[in-house]
Amino acid sequence: MPVPGTSSRPGKLYDVEAINPAQVAEVLLIKPDPVFHGERDERKREAARLYDFSMQVHFDPLTSGLESETHFRVEEKQVIAGRYVVIQYLGSGTFCHTVQCEDLQGLGRNRFVCVKISKNTKDIFDQNLWEVKLLKLLAARMSAEETTRLPELLDVFYYRETLFIVYELLRDNLYHIYKYIEECKLPKYFTVGRLRTLARQCLLTLECLHKQDVIHCDLKPENILIASLTSCKIKVIDYGNAYLHQDQRCSYVQSRAYRAPEVVLGLPYSPKVDLWSLGCILMELFTGKLLFDNRSVQALLASHLALFGPMPERLLREGALTEHYFTDAAEAAQMKNGLVGKHESRLCRLRPRRTSIAHILAAHGCDDQELVSFICEIMKLDPQQRPSASDALKHPWLQKVADDCPPYRLTEADTQGEAGLRLLQKYTSLDNVNLNNDLPGRMGGMSVDVSIADMEETPGPAT
Repeated sequence: MPVPGTSSRPGKLYDVEAINPAQVAEVLLIKPDPVFHGERDERKREAARLYDFSMQVHFDPLTSGLESETHFRVEEKQVIAGRYVVIQYLGSGTFCHTVQCEDLQGLGRNRFVCVKISKNTKDIFDQNLWEVKLLKLLAARMSAEETTRLPELLDVFYYRETLFIVYELLRDNLYHIYKYIEECKLPKYFTVGRLRTLARQCLLTLECLHKQDVIHCDLKPENILIASLTSCKIKVIDYGNAYLHQDQRCSYVQSRAYRAPEVVLGLPYSPKVDLWSLGCILMELFTGKLLFDNRSVQALLASHLALFGPMPERLLREGALTEHYFTDAAEAAQMKNGLVGKHESRLCRLRPRRTSIAHILAAHGCDDQELVSFICEIMKLDPQQRPSASDALKHPWLQKVADDCPPYRLTEADTQGEAGLRLLQKYTSLDNVNLNNDLPGRMGGMSVDVSIADMEETPGPAT
């Protein structure tokens, strides 16, 4: 959750002018429908090699018919399918609930696992099953080294009319980590050095995906999990919204704050939308705020123009949805007029205020021009000018030796008071520190590694 008393929104990136609905074209008042790009080639589909995998169905021989409840109810200490003991509830999303379980058949690092419990509608079931199918497909096509960049899929089964997906147990997502550290006023975690380490890993993952013509389409801090807080090891998760580049694709993809301009304007999109999202993420982690105002699509576009405008004429000309946001595409290309849309329940014209990535970073104490260059490269408004993941890995900012990413350390003073108590409560959720033997503050004035036992060792309950 955001820190009380602070805003997660960026500084003002546009001015607002109320207008009369009678003064604008009707199309500007209509919420556009999603656009679909590409067509499925049925002949190729019929000729393609089929893949398959086995999925166990566990059932009670004493029960007939349907379950009494539509959605699976989960309780602490409940045993799922005779194997997975629920330890704690981890969270809930649009498509599933997640719980941490002890696998009664698991050994070593896989004794504790993450179990995703699908919500029970056909569309959601199919969406979650698609994630399994995609990970199975990628595992069959990728090298052994490449598959280590994906979340490890351990089991998938059907039980009590519900789909269950079992993954390796990772730790908190990047959003929770930066908000927690900020709220407790602890030393900054996402320094320029750690951003570099994180960016490399994300790009290597994207490089593997894009090589297989897979677009993640939902890259955001909540979908990047920490495997080791000390060494800043991460994994990208949540592939249920991914698309195959050669398949038909919908324009309603990417969480709004991380949505690329070509997606917003309804153009056909490519794997480079993931590069745009990565730029948004890196800026958010460093500043602690969303890069763009995401209260509406118009506010998002105005923010894009404020930082990177004007909008390339090609995008405005070819965008199937341009007419829903701009009164005149030619004038918009010169930033002579603003966008039209609802703003705080009023119809308004939003006029961008020019600023820059360099200005925002400087306001947060960073003058690293190579970082500025990297962000600006992967966030070119025109995707044709954006680098691929492979090319982005060659940027000078990523070529620096990773000697500016030391293990994250806390001094004894950092662990005192309310923040210290909260940190102790959070410890095992971050990196499985043995609280009985490794309490910070028992080591005099020495600094203490947050990670005493990283995920490379046997993980325990994330309490």
